[in-house]
Amino acid sequence: MDNTNGDITVSGTRTPGLVESGILYSVVAVLLITIGSFVQQKNFNSGILITEFILILAPSLLLLVIRQHDIKKVLRLNRVNFLNLFIIFSMMAFTMWIVAIINIFNLWIIKSIFGKVVVAELPISQTPLLVNILIIGGSAGICEEVMFRGVIQRSFEKFGAFLSIVITAFLFGLFHLDFQKLVGTFLLGILIGFIVYRTDSLFAGMFAHFTNNSLAVLTNYISGKVFTSDMSAMQSSENYLNDYFTMLDNMPSFQKLAVIGVWTASAVFCAAALSGLIWAFVRNTSKTEKHALQSSNNKLFPGVLAFLPGLIVIIIMYVSMGFYLKGITLD
Repeated sequence: MDNTNGDITVSGTRTPGLVESGILYSVVAVLLITIGSFVQQKNFNSGILITEFILILAPSLLLLVIRQHDIKKVLRLNRVNFLNLFIIFSMMAFTMWIVAIINIFNLWIIKSIFGKVVVAELPISQTPLLVNILIIGGSAGICEEVMFRGVIQRSFEKFGAFLSIVITAFLFGLFHLDFQKLVGTFLLGILIGFIVYRTDSLFAGMFAHFTNNSLAVLTNYISGKVFTSDMSAMQSSENYLNDYFTMLDNMPSFQKLAVIGVWTASAVFCAAALSGLIWAFVRNTSKTEKHALQSSNNKLFPGVLAFLPGLIVIIIMYVSMGFYLKGITLD
């Protein structure tokens, strides 16, 4: 029996409804912006662990327990074979570069609109690499996947696999509170949602998320080691990016097109490789999870309104960031 204000049934599994997942999203968004930002400013490593496990994972699991959902079935805690894990790793490696190119274009546009970009640097230089991978890659891979692909994507599945993946990815992108990288995070969320749907396993999504974050940490670590002397001459990577985009803006048109051409060509190459990997991934998986039940009672409203408080808080943060980039101080 379908009910947007309560539980819905997908392939015989009673899953969270829109009101439940909307309340979860709104509550966690407020906790992230208030407590999460506070504890991360005090100490990044412990703050990340508190944010992920206490503010994100705990409410998600608490919802499933209180509402007496079958956690194993709702979260798709099913095994993933080694070949799929290898394909997923390869997919995320190529996707990371595609997302990086998209983020560069996005940052360039924002620099043109607002006059500057603000890039948060991960304070990982004083922490061992393995610890950074476990904290940044492992905690987010587990906790955020339980909330988004485990609970929220499930709640939208009665509207079909495509909508559930795309809507969840959009909410996932907004949740990271950085419109400078929103497009890249949104596309990453779509890929992870697709991976979870095809494998019928949240473990596959956790592995994909972990791989992406860990590769980002590893890349940051290597670049920091290789370019230590160069970075010492820079005040920050933020200043470097702003200066770099200013240099691009002042380039002759031919040189500017050449730079854009190199970026685009590398992204196209990675996209071609990713397409081949997705084809292999689809061939190696079967849609064991049936499409969500469809009926005339399947309506987004009023259940989706439960997401509104969280979205309003996030939008306020985005507007504040826009004012900050414009140099306007808000009292």
